Amino acid sequence: MTTHTRNPFSLNMMLTVGLLLAAGGGGSATAQDQADPEYEIVLIHGLGGSAEIWDEVVPNLEPTFKVWTFELAGHGSTQPVGDPSIDEEVIRLRTFMDTEEINYPTLAGHGLGGMIALQYAIDFPQDVHRLILIDTAPKQLASQEEKTAVSRELVDDYDRFVARRYLNMSPMKEVTDRVLDIALRTDSATFISLLMSSFDFDVTADLYDLEVPLLVVGSQLMFPDEGSTSELLEIYGFGEARTLSFKRMPGSGHYMMMEKPVTTSSVLLAFGVTSSHQFEK
Repeated sequence: MTTHTRNPFSLNMMLTVGLLLAAGGGGSATAQDQADPEYEIVLIHGLGGSAEIWDEVVPNLEPTFKVWTFELAGHGSTQPVGDPSIDEEVIRLRTFMDTEEINYPTLAGHGLGGMIALQYAIDFPQDVHRLILIDTAPKQLASQEEKTAVSRELVDDYDRFVARRYLNMSPMKEVTDRVLDIALRTDSATFISLLMSSFDFDVTADLYDLEVPLLVVGSQLMFPDEGSTSELLEIYGFGEARTLSFKRMPGSGHYMMMEKPVTTSSVLLAFGVTSSHQFEK
């Protein structure tokens, strides 16, 4: 785990694979030389990523937050576990937060990491201050045919499947090269198991009862047309959410924390600190 506490498309297919191809199970902690900040935040990467996708964001958050990065099993420097799944990662996140004595954090999850954060907030709402979902949807939209096709591709040529998907995640070549390298170093069995687990993910029925303040941050990749935001939020499964705010990041690909780290940091700060702050509805 990586904790930093400065003391420390078809539309369906893009959502199915694209939004899941971002990769947090380890976590790590560092110490802080000044008075501890009042707020806590846990950053969770997505499928095929690692804690390092937050490297340019963490320093911007540290003066205000105690910052932890949670790394998924089988990703980055974190060892695989048997039978990985979204539910298993929620359990690992719970253990991590208990071990690190994280009391009442904002959870910020990217892609699959957002699914884990959302499930955690549903299971333990009393322990979550605010919830930020970055290019994450509360349900999987893939058809059975698309799921079957993805399964076949993974079996036939795993490296080619991963490379092809990650090449479309960012408009910036240097970011594409970096995330592709991270993805190809992810434990393949873990990658496949978590991707398959995501195919059954659907928590839309739980959103109405979720009282944790929720911010959805959408890239231009996921929300290409500003005028269709409400329609797309409904399609992605947010229609029943009662506490939802929305922030679109124009000009960004899926890895906005690497493409626009200062802007991404400012969004996390604004929503994670100011309880009355609201973005677009």
